[in-house]
Amino acid sequence: MKRRNALLFFVIPFLGVFVFFSLATVLQHRDLKVRTEALVRGQLAATVGILGKTVSRFLDEAMPPEAVLDTILSDEEIYFVALLDEKNVVLAWNSRFEGYLPISESQVRDDETGIIESPAGRIFSERAAVTTAGGRRYHLYLGYALTGMEQMIAQSRRTSLLLSGLILALGAIFFRGLYQVQSRFLAKSREAEAERLEKERFREISAFTAGVAHEIKNPLNSLALVLELLGRKAPPETKGDINLGKAQVRTIARIVDRFSRVVKVVRPDVEPLPLDILLRQAVESLSAESPAASSRIGIEAGPGLALNADRDLLVQALLNILKNAVEASETAPIRVSARRAGDRVEVVIRDEGPGFPAETAARIFEPFYSTKGKGMGIGLYLAKKIIEAHGGTIEARSRDGEGAEFRVDLPGA
Repeated sequence: MKRRNALLFFVIPFLGVFVFFSLATVLQHRDLKVRTEALVRGQLAATVGILGKTVSRFLDEAMPPEAVLDTILSDEEIYFVALLDEKNVVLAWNSRFEGYLPISESQVRDDETGIIESPAGRIFSERAAVTTAGGRRYHLYLGYALTGMEQMIAQSRRTSLLLSGLILALGAIFFRGLYQVQSRFLAKSREAEAERLEKERFREISAFTAGVAHEIKNPLNSLALVLELLGRKAPPETKGDINLGKAQVRTIARIVDRFSRVVKVVRPDVEPLPLDILLRQAVESLSAESPAASSRIGIEAGPGLALNADRDLLVQALLNILKNAVEASETAPIRVSARRAGDRVEVVIRDEGPGFPAETAARIFEPFYSTKGKGMGIGLYLAKKIIEAHGGTIEARSRDGEGAEFRVDLPGA
């Protein structure tokens, strides 16, 4: 799936749901705060009413205002308390915060009620009229700390933030996993489609090559027979031309055979074989075609490396890769290394030739694709075909001017 489609169909709806959840959480916190404040106001009004009666009784008993306030400042939630006369002049007061009274000590205005910001946080304030038995009128001014409510709201906010972060993290993990699964699925679909197209192309090539080989071989056999008969009866001065004709016929026959091998299904007859012997046989076969090439090849194979392989087929595949490396440069050394990787064996063939660009690496194993003037584009295709028939893989890596590397991975014995 393309990134744009993933963003359109998955990420944007998820973010929309997350924003809706966050907005609902904010509104819920605001509603909780309003409801809690209303509850505190009701509780504070009830507390002021109850304490007003207590204060009235103590004042009737001629208790000093300071002593009266000391007796009622026992509730932990009561932050401050003040006793005012009927003109709102402060007669006495007491506070839990180092003698702090968040009002004027001389007189309290009518608008100094409600929520007060103090050094200890937000405080609800409330006033209530107090009348003694003797008819004297007072006002009881009370402050109620909101610390518990604010702590509860803060804890709720932290929980919501933690939950939001967890949802975002889980969403990111989920969508990343979904994107990776979809990407793998599409990659496999592309591979399956490419494999289907390759098989169709191979069938077309097979049919064409088989037809051409059949049409060429019949007259070629007749031509070889005619040249053989001519060689027996021709005068000595024409022997050279006739032998040249025979050599050309054999060359054509070899080319036809190579094309015929391309279209055949590879069915390896495997047996446990030491890897170093297979590599050396491939080098020996190369020496028969190019005697000077073997001196440039260095083999480094770990001890005890073995493969389940068809000797002739795998030697042919290694020979084709080595031949490609030799033809890349006439003098540069070629290094062949092998090592075990778990239950598999990895063979790396490196040359120091001119290398090839990335577009060539993508097509180098295609049949009949070649960058060489004399090549037919069959050798590396056959090598890939043989290696894959053994349950292995082959990969080509290179950069212009930095040589080439062929990495072969095969199941070990």
